[in-house]
Amino acid sequence: MHLIRSAACVFVTLFAAAPQDPVQQAAALQRAAELARPAEPHRRLQRLLGLWNVISTTQTDAAPRVDRGTVEGTSLLGGRYVMLHYHLQVEGGALEAIQLLGFHTLHQVYTASWRDDHSTWSVECSGAPDPVAADHLVLHGTLVDVRDPEGRPFRLELELGEERVDVRLFDTVAGKLALRQSQRWTRD
Repeated sequence: MHLIRSAACVFVTLFAAAPQDPVQQAAALQRAAELARPAEPHRRLQRLLGLWNVISTTQTDAAPRVDRGTVEGTSLLGGRYVMLHYHLQVEGGALEAIQLLGFHTLHQVYTASWRDDHSTWSVECSGAPDPVAADHLVLHGTLVDVRDPEGRPFRLELELGEERVDVRLFDTVAGKLALRQSQRWTRD
């Protein structure tokens, strides 16, 4: 135990004695402040604010299933994030969910995190902006569920419009990504 304490003291002493370059620290702080400001991708996500009517079509083994509900988008943390609050009537009852969308300025990717009242885990995905079609977001992630607790690849696509949003969810089926759900959002 004495040896561990001595090693820790040596590490702390060496770290504290290491020279700190004030120019590098100032540059890092300035860069962090620049990256913390909302940018054009954040403003693009702000289009999702307000109340939307949703029609969701899910591909099932039988016939496609159509569900309806609403999504309400609110701005968080000075426009850095948009929270989407879903209320859908689905087969077997209601589904409530939240999805947090943002743009990671350091890595230059859109991010999404999903949680719902039908599970206790999150689903995360991210994707770089489309250089040709800025309103077309494509995010990739790992879908975790009871069927596949280790997860499998999935893709989320959003087409952002002023009065309409189209969402497509692709899941891995037989080793390939296949369209499993499409959503059409329209304003009242």
